Amino acid sequence: MGLRETLRGKASTPSLYRRPWQETDDPLVAEARAQTLAIQRLQLWLRLAYSVLALAVLLGYWGFSEGGGTVAGVCGVIVGALALVCVLVLRTGIAHGRQNVNAMLDTLTGSQEARK
Repeated sequence: MGLRETLRGKASTPSLYRRPWQETDDPLVAEARAQTLAIQRLQLWLRLAYSVLALAVLLGYWGFSEGGGTVAGVCGVIVGALALVCVLVLRTGIAHGRQNVNAMLDTLTGSQEARK
């Protein structure tokens, strides 16, 4: 059984960490859910960028210190710089996205308390 079957369950209904969102749900909840899923996708890209950064550091080290050649070292530095920029952009986006989702949920909690 693969990951998709685990997440979807037997009858193609969400089963793991998911519940079906219905039309009666608050639109703010649906937006928070969509942004949370987007943040999770960004976290996947962040892990990938960290991996590329680590490989670029190894390539640069090998190129300059272990006799791999200057070209390999320069390529490692360039790829490392690009990966570092990606890491910084993704971390900033994830942090701001989390703040936005928390603000939406605080607003939702406040409106629910006002209804009581």
